[in-house]
Amino acid sequence: MPMYEYRCAECGREHEQLRRMSEADTKVECPHCGSQQVTRLFSTCCVGGGASGGSNAGSGGGCAPRGGFS
Repeated sequence: MPMYEYRCAECGREHEQLRRMSEADTKVECPHCGSQQVTRLFSTCCVGGGASGGSNAGSGGGCAPRGGFS
């Protein structure tokens, strides 16, 4: 199951939830204030390198910023 990121329109806080792809946008509730005014964020995937002896292995750098998902 993928991890999805959400932002609450009421309190502005972000949270993550492990959900099935088919349920990514159904009945999401903010764990901080209980509001259902929640928007899924656009996430990017950062995978650390697996090269042996590489200086970048596992650095996780270079991730793009995320934005709202409509």
